[in-house]
This record gives sequence, C-alpha cells and structure tokens, in this order.
Amino acid sequence: MQLFAEGWAYLMANPMSFVYMTGGILMGIIFGCIPGLTAVLGVTLMIPFTYAMSAAEGLSTLIGIYVGGISGGLISACLLKIPGTSASLVTTWDGYPMVKRGKPEAALSLGVFASLIGGTFSAIVLATIAPQLSKVTLKFGHWEYFALIFFSICVVLSMVSSSGAKGGIGLFFGMAIGSVGIDQVTGVNRLMFGQWQLSSGIGLTAFLMGLFAISEVLSQSGELSGLRITTRVRRVPFIPPKDERDEMWKGITIGSLLGTFTGILPAVGQDTATVLAYNQTKTMSKHPEKFGTGYAAGIAASESSNNAVNGGALIPLCCLGIPGDNVTAALIGGLMIHGLQPGPMLAVDAPEVIGCIMLVYFLANIVMYLMETGLMNIFVQMIRIPKSLLFPAILVCCVLGVYAINNRIFEVLVMVVSGIVAYFLLNYFKLDLIAILLGYLLGPLLETYLRTAMIADQGNLLAFTQHPIALGLIVAAVIVLAGQAFFRKSRRKKLLR
Repeated sequence: MQLFAEGWAYLMANPMSFVYMTGGILMGIIFGCIPGLTAVLGVTLMIPFTYAMSAAEGLSTLIGIYVGGISGGLISACLLKIPGTSASLVTTWDGYPMVKRGKPEAALSLGVFASLIGGTFSAIVLATIAPQLSKVTLKFGHWEYFALIFFSICVVLSMVSSSGAKGGIGLFFGMAIGSVGIDQVTGVNRLMFGQWQLSSGIGLTAFLMGLFAISEVLSQSGELSGLRITTRVRRVPFIPPKDERDEMWKGITIGSLLGTFTGILPAVGQDTATVLAYNQTKTMSKHPEKFGTGYAAGIAASESSNNAVNGGALIPLCCLGIPGDNVTAALIGGLMIHGLQPGPMLAVDAPEVIGCIMLVYFLANIVMYLMETGLMNIFVQMIRIPKSLLFPAILVCCVLGVYAINNRIFEVLVMVVSGIVAYFLLNYFKLDLIAILLGYLLGPLLETYLRTAMIADQGNLLAFTQHPIALGLIVAAVIVLAGQAFFRKSRRKKLLR
C-alpha cells in the first residue's frame, strides 16, 4: 500500500503521465493490429522520444504501448488469419473461424474482454508478489547477484534457442558489444579499434533501435503490399454476446493463471504461454472437438494468457532487473535512459517508480479495453495501410530519435550497422536476437559483480561456495543447462529413428 501511495503521488506530480499513457496505448494498438509492427518495435521506437519526458511520463508511455501492442494483435488475427504480433498466433485458430461463421463482432469482443481480465489479474499478482520479492533480494551480496544473473542467463539460453550453440554465440556476441569502451575498473580501452567515439560504449538506444526496428524493416521490405479486409465489422459490444459467455470463463481462468506464471519465468514469453493455455483449456473442456472451429474458450484462453504474461514479465524486471520477455527487455532501456537501474535496489532507491509501474499497468489495461472496443472500426481501417508508407515513416522516426539524444551522427551509424548485422544474424545464421540483447544488457553486470566479489575475497574464485544462496543458484544453473542439453540430444535421436 505504501508503494501504491508513493506511485500515485508520483503520477499526480506528473499529471501528463495519464495523457502519455493513453497515447501510448493508442500507438500500441495500432502497432499491434498491423502485421509486422509489433509491441517490441513500438516500445523500441518510442524510447528515444521519452528522453525529454520525466521518468513517470516515459514509463507511462512505454507501458501503454506494451499493453496496447500485445492486445492489438488480435484484430488482424481474427479478421485476416494473420497475427499482428506473434503473441496472437493461437488466436487465429478460433478467431478467424468465428469471423467466417459471420460473428466478427463476437470474436473481437471476446478477445478484448479476455485481454482485460488476463491483464488485470496479472496486475494484481504484480502488486502482490513484486514488493515481497524485492525484500528478499535486498539481502543479496555480490556473489548472490552474480549467481542470480548467471542463473537467469542459463534459463533464458535454454528456452530462447533450439540450438544451444547458436544461443551461446548470440550471448557472447552481445556480451562483446556490451564490453566496448573504457573499462570502469581499470580504465583500459576495450574493443574500440582506435575509434574514440566508442569510448563511452555502444549506445543503448542506438543498439536497440538497430536490433529490433531496422532489422525488422529490412526483413519485411520484400513484402510491401497492403492487406485487404473483406469482412464488414459493425459496432463491437463491450460485453461479449450472452451465448458465448459461458464457454469463455474456463479459458479466461486457465489463461490468466498460466499466462501470469509463464510471464514470471525469464524470456519464456507470450508465444509459449498461449500454446500452454490453449492446450490445457482444450484438455479440460467437455467439448474438445469444438476447438479450431470458432470456439469462444479458445479465443479467451489465448488472449487472456498473452496479456497476463505482461504483468508477470514485469515482476522479474522490477525486482531482479531481468527481462521476462522481449518487450520488457526493451523496457530496461526505457528505465536506463532516465538513470534508473532495474533490479533489487530500485525499490529502495526509487520506490515511487515501482508504485508508478504497478498503477500505470493496472490503469492501462482498463483504458486499453475501453479504447480498443470503442474505436474498433478505426483500428480495423489501420490494417489497410500499406507497408510501403509505414516503413519510410518508421525509418525517419528511428533516425530522428537516435540523433536527438546526443546530437551525434555517429549514433545513427551505430544504429544502421547494428540493424544490418542483426538482419544477417537473424535471417542467415538464425541467431536469437533476445540472446544477443541479453548478453548486451546482463553481460556487463555479470562481469562487474564477479570482479567485485573476487576483489572482496582476494581473488578466491571458490568463495561462492561459502554463500548458500549463490551456491544453490549456480548449481541450479548447471542443472538447467545439463537438462536442456539432454533434452536436445534425446530429441535428435528420436528424429533420426
């Protein structure tokens, strides 16, 4: 309650935060409903523009885009059978068949309502768990922080890539990028190759924009034709039709629970949560044969779970400084640009920020529901905009946003080079961008905590064995890596049979 009070006071001292949040939700829904423009792209694109805002205004904007972007994907998923974001892929399985049955308004209403319930449930869990988890992590020392980051990296690597080697390559590539510049401990130049502009390292915003925005535009530039909608959509009701309500509640309940729990696990994300929720709902249903034919429970399970992941993913972000999914990985950049370091000390150094995140996320789900339902016909028209008009505008915003931060054309060059390299790594070498980003963000922290701990223990690398929490986390990390390697080996043997 104290965090809520401090967060509310912080927001009231920055009343424009509510306006920016509403604008962020609007932008997020637009980015979510247009195939190819994802919530990650929306958040990344907006980060440099939050530099001139206060921390409350910037966070309100980014969280609004996050909430709107994940939910907005259901519009094209239902109407075109093309998910606006990967989080809405499972929604196409029942959303599009329901539209084909002549119920587009019911499908859209079900999706938005399920998004509201899933997001609100995870907001309650966020407010309940995050403060308690922060208290526990305050007891951590240098070895505990090192072990926690090491464990998180191992968990993420075991989940984000089908190949352990490719995940490891992406991780070390990101760590190398994060190591560029002057070493903060020794003052030695590292990986600068004689370029003094790199003395302060690779800029976070420029790297993020290149990694997600530029590479995405390059990846989709081969298909610039617009999409066409033939289905006519009338006014979408705020409450789903009565004949669909009884079927949806089981899907909403299972989706909200599984989505929130999945979101807490680092880097698992919406894609896994929606599949788990859909399959579990189908297993527990009395009519499993109806799934895939336009069944309300299928839409409800998918949309409640992918939105519940949002609140769950904010828990490790706020308490541990570890991203729960791709969007929260980008949100770390939004916090850092305002001088805020995500992690256990954030609740001590800036408790009003934690309270602000909780309140804004809760309010954003309500505003998203009202806006998306009330303005559905406008969002439907957005799908008709061709990418040949959208992508040039996105590129202009990227260049202006990165240049405006430090007024350095070198930052723009970094963004362009990062985008081109990310494009080839993703499309030709099949490396995971989240592994690269994880190495860039957490690699320097891992190094800093390890070096600090060893200095404190006079270079004794085995000193972590005297810290039970650190020892437990490192053992758990080794078990995770070994278990994943065994699983991949077993799967390869089955494929060869």
